[in-house]
Amino acid sequence: MDKQPAVYDVEFSLAEAYSSVAEARRYVRATLAIWPFAGCHDDVELVVSELVGNALRHGRGRPVLRLSGMRDWLRIEVVDDSEVMPRSRRSGADGGWGLHLIERLSTAWGVDPRPHGKVVWCELPGVPAVAPAVVQPVTGAAA
Repeated sequence: MDKQPAVYDVEFSLAEAYSSVAEARRYVRATLAIWPFAGCHDDVELVVSELVGNALRHGRGRPVLRLSGMRDWLRIEVVDDSEVMPRSRRSGADGGWGLHLIERLSTAWGVDPRPHGKVVWCELPGVPAVAPAVVQPVTGAAA
């Protein structure tokens, strides 16, 4: 089944400073508070933290955060000015968890090279905002 085009689309330019990771999380939290995306907002914040942190750690220039989506999916993109492509590395005490988390939490992710940089993106699924009630059958004699 093809995905519907995005109904919501925003872009946020960040400073070239590690404080931008927290700023990006606040921006995402405020944005998702008014969007109908029904997925796990904590997962979105975690993924954004990893992508923005990686862009600041390994990239150059001011990263740009883009969010687009609908109720049942969300695409996160982080643009930076480095042509160095991300690569998974062995996770350990000194890091290396970012891409593993993104792989685990997203339905798809990738890197799109562009002149003078790249876009690292991932897509997260939406889930029902309220889980349906589970009805348990009554067993035994009713008193």
